[in-house]
Amino acid sequence: MSDRDYLPLSAALVKTLTDKLYEKRKTAALEIEKMVRELIVAQNYDQIERICKILSEHFVLSQNGNFRRGGLIGIAALAIACGKEAQRFKQYLVPPVLQCFLDNDPKVRYYACESLYNIAKVLRTVTLSYFNEIFDCLSKLVCDLEPTVKSGAELCDRLLKDIVIETCTQFEVIAFIPLLRERIYVRNAFTRQFIVSWISLLTSVPEFDMVQYLPEIMDGLFHILGDPNPEIRKSCEILFSEFLSILKSSQVQPDMFEDMTRILIQNCQSSGVTLPLFTTIKPDDELIQYTGLHWLREFLNMPKCHQVLLPHSAGLLSAVVFYSLPDLTITKMVEVLKTQIQSGASLSRIIALGWIHHLFECLQDKMVAHIDVLFPTLFRVLNDASDESPTLVTSTYSPLSRKKSNKQQHQYTTEAVLIVLQIFALISTSNRTNAERNYNDYFTKFIIVLMDLFRTDRGLLEARGSFIIRQLCMLLSPEDIYKTLSETLANEPDSHFASIMVKILSSILLTSTELHDLRIKLKNLQSIESSNLFVCLYKTWCHNPIALVALCFLSQNYDHACRLVQLFAEIEVTVDFLIEIDKLVQLIESPIFTYLRLALLDVENNQTLIRALCGLLMLLPGKTEAFHTLRRRLECVPNFIDKFTSIDKRLANVSINTNGNEIINDSQKKNINFDELQQYYLSVQNKHVDSKKQRYRYVPNTSDGV
Repeated sequence: MSDRDYLPLSAALVKTLTDKLYEKRKTAALEIEKMVRELIVAQNYDQIERICKILSEHFVLSQNGNFRRGGLIGIAALAIACGKEAQRFKQYLVPPVLQCFLDNDPKVRYYACESLYNIAKVLRTVTLSYFNEIFDCLSKLVCDLEPTVKSGAELCDRLLKDIVIETCTQFEVIAFIPLLRERIYVRNAFTRQFIVSWISLLTSVPEFDMVQYLPEIMDGLFHILGDPNPEIRKSCEILFSEFLSILKSSQVQPDMFEDMTRILIQNCQSSGVTLPLFTTIKPDDELIQYTGLHWLREFLNMPKCHQVLLPHSAGLLSAVVFYSLPDLTITKMVEVLKTQIQSGASLSRIIALGWIHHLFECLQDKMVAHIDVLFPTLFRVLNDASDESPTLVTSTYSPLSRKKSNKQQHQYTTEAVLIVLQIFALISTSNRTNAERNYNDYFTKFIIVLMDLFRTDRGLLEARGSFIIRQLCMLLSPEDIYKTLSETLANEPDSHFASIMVKILSSILLTSTELHDLRIKLKNLQSIESSNLFVCLYKTWCHNPIALVALCFLSQNYDHACRLVQLFAEIEVTVDFLIEIDKLVQLIESPIFTYLRLALLDVENNQTLIRALCGLLMLLPGKTEAFHTLRRRLECVPNFIDKFTSIDKRLANVSINTNGNEIINDSQKKNINFDELQQYYLSVQNKHVDSKKQRYRYVPNTSDGV
């Protein structure tokens, strides 16, 4: 810039103001102060505004460090000279200085603190319009590594507090709370001390009514209460005491107590209670728990809180009871809860199950010893379809009351089953001995016992089997659920039961949103892991031919699906078999198999898919809806009949695409031995034939004699 651009500041003044020596810059600042005082007397505010713009834009915000230092001392001198008239130029005074608070140069940061201090002394109340910005900057400078910067920030902090106290009616606490809620989670000790001091100050002024904002900052205060610095903990503890004293004597909205109760329960349970075994509770964790429990006790002693606290009774009890439960007490609780589950009414059973779930959630290490005791009782809940609802006097006479009772009973039963499954999920993920496994040995045991339960009670399998498996897939990993179920069913001696289970599992796999990721993994087979998963499912799916074809369709193994359909010629086609084909056709028309239908457009490379679908078409009776649906779909395939002449290329494991490049067969690409899998399928189907013969074989009654 030319000398004229700095007018009314002379070139000599500019040079002195940007000198490296502090004394020279101070001399220039005094000259600016004198000049501005004269302009104030002359009421030449336009010229003063020009000086403000020059100092803020070309000095304070300059890339040159000397210019920034000179600008900061110069703009402070201008503010002092303006006195009460400084508020006219506040937009040129405060914002540029705040930008220097985070400057890389520690000297610039210090001069920014010094400059803000002088400006705030003049502006006083007007400074509050920038309070949030100043507070945010100071909360960072109080932990500055440079001692001079830190002391400068503390000086500004004290002045700002004085201004807030003096003009409390003009300070907008509600605008400050969002920033406070954000900064309160900072872990730096100096920043925490800074925040606690401000909350203490605001709390000491009745006009600010900080209690109404307590739910918004209480959780953050608990974080500060756990600070390793004893001084910070003590300050925060005193602050909690002040808040509690105010709460006891003030009229507070009930919903505030509800919010605070939720926070108190959460902090009572999150500190120390769920620590790993043999881990001692830290002193700061004990202080958090003690403070939370003390507040909850005081809330319970306030009659106005009782109605609000009632919905949180379970959380309140858990916060108090689980603080230090001895093993003997837990054993007695488990026995009582077990008895209540076995013989209690529906609602009592649900409450007892809820307590068992809470015990496992909060005290996993101590509850491990009771798993074997609870296992049979929990499985009985899954199997209990005769759970009686509370008796209604009018149920005998009123069909409406009976219908309402049955609906309520169904709701109780479903809720009980859901809680049991959640308990099993917690048990399966607790105390894992192998880091490579997602679950412990109880997970496998649970799946085995569940299969035994389904095998012995087909009514349970039909009524709740699909629901139970879907819920498990939501609570745990669907892939682990399906792998474990497949491994369990692979050695299933009851072939008929295995076929039913595979049909249910296949239906869930192909229709449930919970298994979307698993379907994607099976569809692509891009890794050895996904290929192994396919092989694992394949060997179990062999118990149900149609489900196996659907699995091959899902994984885009169309060559093998075609071979399987051709092998259906050796299978007895029953009504149930045709019904399953009918359902498969409906699935093919669903969004799940959109990619399969689009694959029909690539006739050259998907001829085995077309042959597989044609094979299913040939198996269906000609008058069924499924037959016409599938026929219409195949009629949409362009010239598919003419393309069957080149099928030998696919069977030879090589085909030619439209560009003349070789395409490797799916079995080679995915490293899956489909010939071996086909032999396994045939052996399983032979077992099914033998099992059916055995099931229908006539056994004479020898007791009648001959």
